[in-house]
Amino acid sequence: MRGDAKHQEDDIVIFEGRFSWWAAWCMMIWVVCFILSIVVMVLSTRGSAFDLVSEEISFIKERNPPYGPEEQPNVDATMREINQMFRYRLPQTALFYSLAASSLGLFTVSYFTSYMLLEDQGSKRVVDIGLVIAKGVQVYFARTTPVILMFLFLGAWYVGATAGVRATICFICGGLLNLISARIGVRVSVQGQTRLAHALSHELFDALQIGIRTGSIGGLLATSLGLGGMAGMWLLIQDTVSLSGFGSGAAIVSFHLRIGGGIFSKGADIGADLVGEIDEIRADEDERVFQLQRNMAQLEEHRKERQKRGMEGDDEDMIDKLRKMENDMQDIASQLHPIDYLDAVGENICDVSGTCADLFESMVLILCTCAIIGTKGSPVPHFQSGLPFWIVATGKIGCSLVAYYCHAHERFTSRQLRWSLRFNLFCVMILVQVVQMIVSFQEYLVGTIDFRRFVNFCIISFVGQLAPEICVLFAEYFTSTDYAPVRSLAMNSDLGVVQVVLQGFGQGFLSTSLPSGLMIVIVVFTWQLESHYGLVLLSAASVSGTGFQGGIASYGAIATNAHKIVHLTTYHAMSRHRANVCAALGDSTAHAGNTISAVNAFQAVFNIVLTLLAQTYTNLDQSYMQVTGAILSNYSQAGLVTGIVLTFLFCANTMIACLDTSRAFKKICMESKDVRRIDRLPFPQSHIKPLKTLTAYGAVVTIRMVFSPMINTLAVPLIGGYLLGVKGLLFLISGSNVLILCLSTLLINSGQSWVSARKFVLFGLLKDQNGEVVGPDSVHNRNLLVGESIGGPLEDTTGPAMNNFIKFVAVFAYVTGGPAALYDEEPKNTWWQGFLTVAISTIMVAFSKVGLDFVLRIVQQLAERRRRKQAYEDGHIEDDLAKMGDDDDDDFDTNV
Repeated sequence: MRGDAKHQEDDIVIFEGRFSWWAAWCMMIWVVCFILSIVVMVLSTRGSAFDLVSEEISFIKERNPPYGPEEQPNVDATMREINQMFRYRLPQTALFYSLAASSLGLFTVSYFTSYMLLEDQGSKRVVDIGLVIAKGVQVYFARTTPVILMFLFLGAWYVGATAGVRATICFICGGLLNLISARIGVRVSVQGQTRLAHALSHELFDALQIGIRTGSIGGLLATSLGLGGMAGMWLLIQDTVSLSGFGSGAAIVSFHLRIGGGIFSKGADIGADLVGEIDEIRADEDERVFQLQRNMAQLEEHRKERQKRGMEGDDEDMIDKLRKMENDMQDIASQLHPIDYLDAVGENICDVSGTCADLFESMVLILCTCAIIGTKGSPVPHFQSGLPFWIVATGKIGCSLVAYYCHAHERFTSRQLRWSLRFNLFCVMILVQVVQMIVSFQEYLVGTIDFRRFVNFCIISFVGQLAPEICVLFAEYFTSTDYAPVRSLAMNSDLGVVQVVLQGFGQGFLSTSLPSGLMIVIVVFTWQLESHYGLVLLSAASVSGTGFQGGIASYGAIATNAHKIVHLTTYHAMSRHRANVCAALGDSTAHAGNTISAVNAFQAVFNIVLTLLAQTYTNLDQSYMQVTGAILSNYSQAGLVTGIVLTFLFCANTMIACLDTSRAFKKICMESKDVRRIDRLPFPQSHIKPLKTLTAYGAVVTIRMVFSPMINTLAVPLIGGYLLGVKGLLFLISGSNVLILCLSTLLINSGQSWVSARKFVLFGLLKDQNGEVVGPDSVHNRNLLVGESIGGPLEDTTGPAMNNFIKFVAVFAYVTGGPAALYDEEPKNTWWQGFLTVAISTIMVAFSKVGLDFVLRIVQQLAERRRRKQAYEDGHIEDDLAKMGDDDDDDFDTNV
């Protein structure tokens, strides 16, 4: 909503912010929740809280839990046996500590929301552009949310039939919390980008605080709801297997938001490029903005030179020129085709809601598998199931605190700002290590673990925290404009499109080597130290900083849109410089979010595979610890190959869906007058209705395009489990997991390198041998535009989508192979069901590609006939047009 307006110099109207009672009430509520959680946590340390005892099936043969209770299902037994029930006390202190950390995170979200909304929204031009983007985001979620809820309903029915009521409750809570966090996060980010654009006209420090705090709302909200939801559901349900439903519900929402948002965003971007008229307007926009920037810099230098000489007299002429430039910018904003604003809509959907939903999913999947392995597969369930929650909750507290401040100076470059954000993350790491060492050392003093294990826990948790940031740092070197690879790519782009494409892919392959190799080495090293539980602890440590990492990833989309708004609304040279700096920083942080998602997905899937392995062989009354290295067979080899084939099929599915969506956007832009700007109306009214029509159309197309990847994903574990048995399924997921880590990193880094190289040109940073600035009309820009068109879908759609693909495959494999127990160890009795699944999934994919389009076309024709008949009855169309509809009345009524 727009606030009151206040007048400043030159009759510029600045729209004020507004006070939010909702945010104020939420702050008070979360303070109360934080206090209550701390009180109960303290009571639990003194043994005065609730006595919560759970009963589970043991994965290992071990002594009875050292923390009791004394009464066990087998009264006379001193040991717990494999596939037999045992009782243990829940880690109440860790869980209530997690609830307190979540309450602090949600309080921070409420405070940041109130802080952001109170900031000035900006001038009318800024607010108008923000309104256009907000309307598009609103329409997209209005169209897609019912479909997501439908899939949640179907998923809840299946989980209820296979895993029981408690798992169904967890499934619904996980899905709804993920959807709520995504919707609130993207809604707030839309509000924040206009305020950031306005703040860039003042100081870089203030602008950066607004941007980081606004982005942190999405990151902290997602991780707070994920951590608090997991801790709360465990306290209520008291069953770790049912907690897998929480991650399953989150996986469905994340899949739709990440993949659907990527297809929508990049489909609109490519579709706009396919329309000749729009492509000319966009090229003209780049050139005009670039020339305006150069003219402003020349005027500013001229003004400073006159001041040095003490000359006066033509200030009014300079002001008139600047005002004329600003009017030219307004013309650019109003003359853009509505589809050119869809990239800003897609940035919010893909990079804010998609990234935050993805991080939510990874966190809850890791926590639920940590709870299962920590209780069923560990000798000290009370401690070893609670330690991951201590680590993640402490990270949540640290992320909430460091988001309040980011060190910045007016002269800072994007590279210096990025290291400032990285310093905040290092502070979170130190805090986590201190708490982890205190908790583990206390357990060592009790005597349940020895000193060697205490040291191992410290090493593993530290490595788990550091590894994702090392991968991010290495990826940034190959994708940031601050380093040599991107500058080399931009400089060599005049050698041709082939040079651009090959160098981009070459740098992408090189950038994949260290992150992939590092993660594999770390997994092997962790296995040597603490075997299965070490991998659990490693993954928990890797998501401890997710709240802040997700926040700065969301900041990337906010900064990108604010950059566009600034360059369309103001002539102030420093404002535009600050916008360039913040946009360059945003590119790095958004790319870091994709890299973190890949690392977290790799960790989460390893945990799920481990849990599925333990669950399967425990049901066979075997120790999964002994069969871990002895399941290699012809089925497992076939699983490796099958996993590679199905992974590449998914890649093809998402790429084709992106291209189909782009062609659909091109078709409607060329054929429909409803999506063109309304010339008789002023901006933004001239763009709102066409943009809403475009967004609604694109959302429906995207929903249809997501069906094929969804069918592809659901079929993978069924084909692997039925056709190859559990042995083949385990290797299918494990092999695909390693492949996807490498391939996703390659696609993300290659795509980002092309995008960054082109921005290096558009920002006026590339100079030729004569020292002249290379502009948008250069061959460099034209060649890099081709690379950016190729890299966009790879970076924002296919690359990140693969992480959601493998997580969804893994969690669905666990639900069907664990609680449901649909698969045998070897497929002697189920192979025919595997071939049946292949046939059915092929038919369904074909229907989603052809048949669904035919059905939708029939529905559209029926709706059009009904509309025309109703219009005729109301007297709104001509008789001859009505007759055309009346000729088909009989068929119309019959079909209805």
